[in-house]
Amino acid sequence: MRATSLLLAAALSTVPCLARAAGDVPMPSMSSAGGTTILQQLDDRASLVGVELEIRAGLNRQTLKQNGLAALTAETILRSPVGTPPMPLEEAVAANGGSIRFTVDPDNVHFYVESLAVDAPAVLNLVRQTLAAPDFGPATVRDARSSLVRQIAQSQQWALGVGIEMLAAASSPQANTGLPALGTPASLYQLFPKDAESFYRTFYRRGGSYVSAAGRLSALDPNALAQLSQSLPEGNTEAIPVRVAPLRGASHEIVTHRDVSSPWLIAQYPAPSVESRDFGPMLVLAAFVRRTLSDIAQVPGVVTTTFASRAVGTLYTYDHRPARLVLYVNGGIGNPSRAFATALSVVNVLAATRLQGSISDFKAEAAGDFAIGATTLETRAWLAAVFARESSSPDFLNRTLNAIAATTPEDLQRVARLYLGNPTIALVLPRDGSPSN
Repeated sequence: MRATSLLLAAALSTVPCLARAAGDVPMPSMSSAGGTTILQQLDDRASLVGVELEIRAGLNRQTLKQNGLAALTAETILRSPVGTPPMPLEEAVAANGGSIRFTVDPDNVHFYVESLAVDAPAVLNLVRQTLAAPDFGPATVRDARSSLVRQIAQSQQWALGVGIEMLAAASSPQANTGLPALGTPASLYQLFPKDAESFYRTFYRRGGSYVSAAGRLSALDPNALAQLSQSLPEGNTEAIPVRVAPLRGASHEIVTHRDVSSPWLIAQYPAPSVESRDFGPMLVLAAFVRRTLSDIAQVPGVVTTTFASRAVGTLYTYDHRPARLVLYVNGGIGNPSRAFATALSVVNVLAATRLQGSISDFKAEAAGDFAIGATTLETRAWLAAVFARESSSPDFLNRTLNAIAATTPEDLQRVARLYLGNPTIALVLPRDGSPSN
């Protein structure tokens, strides 16, 4: 992670120091061109250029029968031949000193491109050419499908990801947004080249898209970012509404088995979005819960502190609609039943009991986590787009540090009571015959 020394020092200090460190991060600028919002964080100290392209072509543009189509379309773009001699886009980008990847979320597909500044013009030109005219021939789509099937197989070994995927399916307000982001092998084999091409021609539009760039942007032509989005046709698209009845009751539990070595507990709670007054308190609350769980976890002497700290934690997905707070515990440290029960009881007690003493340590930890996490070009580009989309201002760092600094103990208890009372729980358990059995 490319953390500057100033931000590293600030992360270990107090919130006011972090606020001063915010001035060390370039302020994002925002403009628009043809329906696309363009965000720039000029930083000539960086040797790289990172560009994120966000298009309204996520899971909510799929029907239930099209599970995996958003990912298949994006992967087909990465596997489309470009250049002379022709080679798949991701290989052509690599040959020119860069990298490209995509992610799919409930609303959007995100392409992230990074390269040395000197190579950025050529790399972005390859991406622009391919976005304008992907190859949806049978061989390219078959290659893309095979790549996704391999990625899915790998993801099924990640217990936390499996649990989060289960919780999304159980709690999403629209059934299509809870589908697995990459689809399933079975659903992908039901999709054909014409499906991917139709999805591309329908939903890959400029309207509502974001191009967010960070790094040594002086290496780019002034129109390079606008030209990237202009490779797509004009127009806006609408999500496909697929309603699903919400789960009822005070608590819900979902259980699955995977080839994992230890059981995992993943609990999901509703959470505020970035424009809410509860955003800062929720970040502090997440730090409080994470620290408390780490402190009370029973760790055998042979387990390192680093491993223990990764075995419990929280994830705050404020970039999704609706936002969620996820608490997770790896039952491989200590007694699983005790660890799981303790994790849930900590949250319940927090919502019912008034906090005593100072919360400055937790505020500093929350601010430090956010500031250090916002030092890679990829994260900075992504955060600028999230804040511009959700709150109309791309100034992610100052807004977040100010929200954390203003948080009081009363805010923490209010937010805990408001959001942490109705969890959906996923248990990912080892299969019979797994390494732990």
